[in-house]
Amino acid sequence: MMQCTFFSDTHWNQLYPFTFPHQKGHMRWGAFTLEHLWKEIASSASSSMEQENAQYVQQIVAHGAVNDRWVPDLAAWTTLSKLKSGQSLTCGEVVLFQPLEPDGRMDSMEFREAHLIARPTDFFIDCGKTLKSQASLIQTHWKTESWNAALHGTHTTVIGDTAQVFMAPGARVIASTLNTEDGPIFIGPNAEIQEGSHIRGPFLLDEKSVLKMGSRVYGATAIGPHCRIGGEVSNSVLLGYSNKGHDGFLGNSVIGHWCNLGADSNTSNLKNNYSDVRLWDAASSSMQPTGLQFCGLIMGDHSKCAINTMFNTGTIVGNGCVLVGHSFVPKHVPSFSWGGDESWSEHQFERFVETATMVMERRQHTWKDEDTKRWMLEFQNSSFLRKEFK
Repeated sequence: MMQCTFFSDTHWNQLYPFTFPHQKGHMRWGAFTLEHLWKEIASSASSSMEQENAQYVQQIVAHGAVNDRWVPDLAAWTTLSKLKSGQSLTCGEVVLFQPLEPDGRMDSMEFREAHLIARPTDFFIDCGKTLKSQASLIQTHWKTESWNAALHGTHTTVIGDTAQVFMAPGARVIASTLNTEDGPIFIGPNAEIQEGSHIRGPFLLDEKSVLKMGSRVYGATAIGPHCRIGGEVSNSVLLGYSNKGHDGFLGNSVIGHWCNLGADSNTSNLKNNYSDVRLWDAASSSMQPTGLQFCGLIMGDHSKCAINTMFNTGTIVGNGCVLVGHSFVPKHVPSFSWGGDESWSEHQFERFVETATMVMERRQHTWKDEDTKRWMLEFQNSSFLRKEFK
């Protein structure tokens, strides 16, 4: 299996709040982390290339580092095969690949078609296209079977092409409807869709995730591993290990790891005047236009909200926040904020670690000393935003 080294460029702050926890290949894009996706693409590309060329690309990648916002495809792999030893690869002003020992005499090569994750909204904007493009990789990786009512759910109705429902080992669908007219539906290993749920593709439910009874999901939506989801979800991405276990609407949103949305929490994804949505931008520390009419909630890792929480159109919540209160959450809540309405304080770091440790243990993950060091750095780096916020 190919070994891939990643680097992060200065544009990562535009992906706030999905910053350091998701860097260096850990960002999930569709069904795979970028690191895993690079390896899958490498394997797929190598099988269709001459052995000599495939080995050359492997050698090039082994002696360099890949931009960790670059989403790979076969064109990316083919372009890398054209690089000369010591040569870098760029897309405009963005470096895509840099050798560990660059040749100062060698000009860089240009690849204008590179797919780079530029904004957190890219996750739900590109979700449908991403799931469709990864269909063959998902089938191979999960060893899926096409829908078989006798095996997978005798009381479930499939609307559209049953061959577009892909079931991984241990996946279950109980007395629900699956609509593949607009795209495929992927149910991951040991994932479960409970009774009375209605799903429209493109849709992905990753490993050991559960869609609870009576859920309604509109594509394109991707739910990462070990999630518990209920209520109504539309064109949203949950990166994994997060819960929205009860009623409430989540639309055109991206939810990080280890988050929890309280019962009956709702996001607005459309302004009353139908104008374009503005989002807080970390690079400029100001609200900036998105060019989108539909945009809901962007929530960073380890953030939680109480029951009946209301999120306005285009809200960004940082990492490690605890939200309570009766009025709309501010359009930007800095990392490690605690409160609601007009009362806000700093989420004490010791309490954050205590809660994160318990939450992760429930999914058989262990909080480590190195996690404390990494998150302490994020806590310190975001302190200036909390001072202004309070």
